[in-house]
Amino acid sequence: MKISPLYILPNLFTAGSIFLGILSIMAASKGLYSFACWFIVVSMLLDGLDGRVARITNTSSKFGVEFDSLADIVAFGVAPSILLYFYVGFSFSRIGEVTSAFFVIFGAIRLARFNITTSSEPNFFIGLPIPSAAIFIVLWILVDLEHKIFLECKYLLILGAFIVSILMVSNVRYPSFKKMQWNLKSFIVLLILIGIVLIEPVEVLCALMSLYVLYGVLRWLVLRVRILLKLSS
Repeated sequence: MKISPLYILPNLFTAGSIFLGILSIMAASKGLYSFACWFIVVSMLLDGLDGRVARITNTSSKFGVEFDSLADIVAFGVAPSILLYFYVGFSFSRIGEVTSAFFVIFGAIRLARFNITTSSEPNFFIGLPIPSAAIFIVLWILVDLEHKIFLECKYLLILGAFIVSILMVSNVRYPSFKKMQWNLKSFIVLLILIGIVLIEPVEVLCALMSLYVLYGVLRWLVLRVRILLKLSS
């Protein structure tokens, strides 16, 4: 049975994502934390490309979907978990070990739930996506490497990792930009954002990702308050 070479293309991006995840683990184990972080960032870019390439070339397949999920476990579950542990988790003994382990376990649950359910809100994810949770941790580590903001309170990184782990398996909705309708207004906003990111890439990206994480939580709280107000009226 002959397979079109085009089917290999999106899976090469997925394989590249796994490869970079493994490189991140190796770098973290050697204390090369900055390299470990950037390997995960580039891995996320490849992860975003594999699905788009598959759709453009009309080569989407069940194998590709399953392969992508397994890649996400490595690149956005195990890799950031190991990075977190070597960077700060080991200082907190069992708390660091448990937090790092929970991140992988909850990330796997998040992916499994995503694969077997269909959201009634196609423009929203149910639970924080695992790549977003991974990049949230990675960007804060990069900020700390550059500015040493957690020098006396590194436990905040552990706390942040635990919170995003819970958010992955929660019912909190997060916006999906996969089906975003592009127009002149959105294009201009994108150009402005790119310009701001180019000024201070790590800091701006970290702020944007943190706002994304907070948005879901605040939206959930507002909806709960509205429900309570309706029930009490």
